Amino acid sequence: MSAGKYLVYLTILSTYALIVWGAYLTAGEWGAACGTGSASAWPACNGSFAIPSDWGALVEYVHRTLSILATVLLLISTVVVSKTKPRQRGATLALLLSFGLIIVQILLGAVLVNTNLNAVVTALHLANATALFGVMVVAGVLIHLREKGVA
Repeated sequence: MSAGKYLVYLTILSTYALIVWGAYLTAGEWGAACGTGSASAWPACNGSFAIPSDWGALVEYVHRTLSILATVLLLISTVVVSKTKPRQRGATLALLLSFGLIIVQILLGAVLVNTNLNAVVTALHLANATALFGVMVVAGVLIHLREKGVA
């Protein structure tokens, strides 16, 4: 089970990095650097997938790239843990819930840039990110406890 465990740990770390980078993005007020509202070309940045040269747009571009990385890692982790014997039912369910939450998170990100960084949507985006991270940590703890023979 070690591969699955370390994949889940890597996924947790990537999600943590994504949340911290999102806080940096927000604190720097770069959330609109890739365009907002009707001018937004989400998920592209200013109508392109090329790496932008403007610092604010680059910060937002990195945030979007980290979200892709975290999503791919979560998908791989979920598949690996779900196929591991003996079954890790609790961890698998937590990872499936996490996958649903990350999809909601991505959609909230799209809504956020398309509503000109609406404060209510921003709060929902942060609340969902917190829930997502918490559920991932639960999955990691369940895997750790199972490997230690506690659960």
